[in-house]
Amino acid sequence: MIFVAFALCVAGSIGICRELAIKSECETFGRVWTKAVLSEYDQPLLEDYGLMAYFGNDSEVSEKLENYMEYSMGDRLNIDLGGANADLTGYELGDSDNFSDAMKKSLTGKVIGDYVNGRGRRERSEKIGIDDIGSKDGGSAGDGRCIKNKVVLDTLPSGGSSSAYSVDSLVQKAKSIGSKGGLQSAVANAGSELLFIEKYFANAVTYATDKESYFRNEWEYIIKGTPDDAKNLKAVKRNLFLMRNALNLASLYKDPKKVELIVSVAETITPGPLGLATQLVIAEAWAALETEEDMKTLLDGGRVALFKGPDDWQTGLGGVLDSDEVKDKLDGESRKLLNENRGEIRKISGFTDTVKAVKDGLNYDEHLLIFILAMDEKTRLLRIMDLVQINMKYRYYRDFNMMEYYVGTRFSLDANGRSYEFEDSYR
Repeated sequence: MIFVAFALCVAGSIGICRELAIKSECETFGRVWTKAVLSEYDQPLLEDYGLMAYFGNDSEVSEKLENYMEYSMGDRLNIDLGGANADLTGYELGDSDNFSDAMKKSLTGKVIGDYVNGRGRRERSEKIGIDDIGSKDGGSAGDGRCIKNKVVLDTLPSGGSSSAYSVDSLVQKAKSIGSKGGLQSAVANAGSELLFIEKYFANAVTYATDKESYFRNEWEYIIKGTPDDAKNLKAVKRNLFLMRNALNLASLYKDPKKVELIVSVAETITPGPLGLATQLVIAEAWAALETEEDMKTLLDGGRVALFKGPDDWQTGLGGVLDSDEVKDKLDGESRKLLNENRGEIRKISGFTDTVKAVKDGLNYDEHLLIFILAMDEKTRLLRIMDLVQINMKYRYYRDFNMMEYYVGTRFSLDANGRSYEFEDSYR
């Protein structure tokens, strides 16, 4: 009886040790295999956008794990292998939260510092005008492109989501920023999206990488969101004009000398109560003429003061009075008086006909950042995801879809009737 009892104890100990060994092997191999799955990240996606994700699905990962199990454990300790079951739900790169996390991990401290301080972007060698959309240059595949494929459009992360904002909201955002330093602070505090935009995407005036992109005007796509490159640029230029015009008009009315000048000229042209209407016409025409010069400066890579002081203006009242915008709105008598008093008016307005280069204003990129800051955060993120997916399709895989790429893995292994759970993601 003692011998039998001893034999049973030995046999039980062997069985327990065997189970512990199997458990240890499953846990050790499982942790290794999670790293093996994650190590198969897509290299072009990492090289182009700093994003770590691998292509796959539940069945493919499960099959891969079962092959690992058979190779590593199939002939050891008579293990009864029950197979592997992967469940990748919740780890899709196409999920906006996962993409946002991956994007944050891609931005190092040095990158953040460089782009907040305006380094890392280059101006295009060929400039665009107010009425055109430019030409191929600086890492862009071309202009005027439009996505018409319904499947491509339907599978975009944004799904055609819109983001409406008024010119008033843009002006208010500009007022809250106030200066270049205020804009840099706002960008630094706005999250990783704006830094990611500056690091990887091009616009009509500047670009960040030599990689070809499907759209030339990528910042403009983020702002407008249509699949037509030319329409995005046209819409952004129109809204930029309206925002700058509103800012210039506000700056004009805050300048006592310019207001006094407008009043004097209006009284000369249109004496009496109707002079008030002429004042308004002159002020609006002056702001519009100044805005046209601002647009030329911005599209040429120059800077324009967000809120203009007396010395920041590029136009004078003389040019305003010669414009059709003023002449067409004046009645016959006022036009007659304008011509008769041309010499006197020129003396009154002559001192403002100067142009001063602005060094501390905002350039085209920084004006567009105001637009991007005014956007709904969710829409902004989804359109960034759109551009990544569009460019990956264009550069590498025609069937690229973020929902088929994963930033983590989750699976279970079955051995000897027990299940072992594993889960890991990119750090």
